[in-house]
Amino acid sequence: MYSVLNAMKSVVWIIDKDHCILKSNKAAERLFNQSNLEIIGKKCWKIVHGTDQPIKDCPVLKAGQSLQQESIELQINERWFEIVVDPILNSKGKPSKYIHIITDITNFKLAKAELFEKSERIKTFFNSINDAIFIHPLKQEGFESFVEVNDMACKRYGYTYDELMNLSALDITVKSDVNGHAKPSHREKLLEKGQLVFETFHIKKSGATFPVEINSNIFYQNEKPHILAVVRDITDRKNAEKVLRKSEQAFRNLFDHHAAVKLIIDPDTGRIIAANKAAEDFYGWSCITLEQMNIDQINTKSLDEIKKLMRNAKNQERIHFNFQHRLADGSLRDVEVFSSSVEMNGHKYLYSIIHDITEQKKAKKDMEELRIQNWHLKKQESLSRMAGAIAHHFNNHLMAIMGNLELSLRLIKLGKSPLENVIKSMQVSKKAAKISGLMLTYLGQHTSGKMQMDIGKVCSMTMPLLRTSLPGNIVLETDFPAQGPMIYGNENQIQQLVTNLVTNAAESYQKKGTIYLSLKTVLADEIPKKHRVPVDWIPDHNEYVCLEVADSGCGIEEQHIEKIFDPFFSTKATGRGLDLSVVLGIAQANNGVITVKSKCGEGSTFRFFTPVETTLNCV
Repeated sequence: MYSVLNAMKSVVWIIDKDHCILKSNKAAERLFNQSNLEIIGKKCWKIVHGTDQPIKDCPVLKAGQSLQQESIELQINERWFEIVVDPILNSKGKPSKYIHIITDITNFKLAKAELFEKSERIKTFFNSINDAIFIHPLKQEGFESFVEVNDMACKRYGYTYDELMNLSALDITVKSDVNGHAKPSHREKLLEKGQLVFETFHIKKSGATFPVEINSNIFYQNEKPHILAVVRDITDRKNAEKVLRKSEQAFRNLFDHHAAVKLIIDPDTGRIIAANKAAEDFYGWSCITLEQMNIDQINTKSLDEIKKLMRNAKNQERIHFNFQHRLADGSLRDVEVFSSSVEMNGHKYLYSIIHDITEQKKAKKDMEELRIQNWHLKKQESLSRMAGAIAHHFNNHLMAIMGNLELSLRLIKLGKSPLENVIKSMQVSKKAAKISGLMLTYLGQHTSGKMQMDIGKVCSMTMPLLRTSLPGNIVLETDFPAQGPMIYGNENQIQQLVTNLVTNAAESYQKKGTIYLSLKTVLADEIPKKHRVPVDWIPDHNEYVCLEVADSGCGIEEQHIEKIFDPFFSTKATGRGLDLSVVLGIAQANNGVITVKSKCGEGSTFRFFTPVETTLNCV
């Protein structure tokens, strides 16, 4: 008997009539961390509660009075236990002993609490839904009363909860529709598919009728089929459909007779759904023919590429496009397309307005060519100034070299060492060679030493030396990504470009100031065209790195912006001889471009753009 007690997980005590513990199992030792020798002989409440007196509602005392089983739930050492006490009666019907069992019910309590919480959440969700919900058993014929309804059902139909629970679907459906929805075939279809959606008319308590959409679903409770019906009031939708039908003709007239070329396109397939009279006149195909065509028969791009762009338009990510469209006679026209998403009959289509910009684009191209020609003409002045400056610099250096060499010859004749003069000649020669190297850089001819590199890392490595070289009144702030972007270029040239741009920005401040450096990636069509050098540069990649150097210094006058990259050009406010010319040359050598945005007295922003590279290129 005692071995059986010890095998039990619950604490089991035998207590005498005076409530002292006579026997105790191993579970009691584990629960109360005391040996049975310490437990036996003590009052049960002393062990369980640590008190000298029994607690209120003590099940032992209650069992002694009621002469039947008593129980209580208590928390012991942060866990919940159920204490059950059964009295053992003697021949006179009085308690002689008690069986005292303590069972750990913590998990049961937690599960019960979790179940209650879930039940409350489901109930809250059930009653928070904006549609009426009815639950009732499914019968082969007729209708049974509802077994559950939500708050919205009571509110929408005007009944109390108790009133609705005494009704069935028969009582809230217009009589003309009842027989149709109660057909066995109708219910068999519901049982077969598990779901059925249909429309009908329902009746409120007031007698008013209104259109509804019913979404019926089958579920089983106690192995019996039940219907969960979600009923939506579709009065507004029906009214909107009436208005839509009335306005459809007006829309058709506006679409068909508008002067702009218009197409309605299915973005998923590319099929032309509708075309107006202006489209017929522009493309040369009849509206009937156009409405049997696919957009790739008009657009020169591939269908896959067109579908990708149409998905963007459908999701409103992009609504403006430039394409080439093919006419019936085979000619091509440049067009500007504005597309927006419209919904018709539950499907999204693209409503596209097409403008012919062929002549406009040709005029723009002619203007761009004239601008480039004008720029090249202006460069003749720059080249003349550059030639004069180079001649001046080289003459000065040659005079110094020749002077030192003549002095060296005289010293040799006098038997003296010409070393000092020869060294001076070499130093001057190096200066002349440096100018020659800078000119080659300006011309973009130093293209060797290229490799794939992390431009963000290169710029970050340049900052400590730059900060050291800048005057104390200049603060350098940077915003570089932790890693990347990657480019294919010459590391030393990129460092030289950053240094020259930062130095140029620092010279724009008369007193203290801040220079801002940042790196980001942009798309090719985001690169500004105004004040872009070289002006005839054309992007050949989709994505570019943008290195920006901005200041709020003295700025550059508008008439000088196009000249600041000319070698040896300078004004009181801008220019550092060959520094910006070298920046332009480095940009060209790295397949890039420089843009300038500046306003006199408000500062300047120089941006260097070079292609993003994800694979190693070979030269």
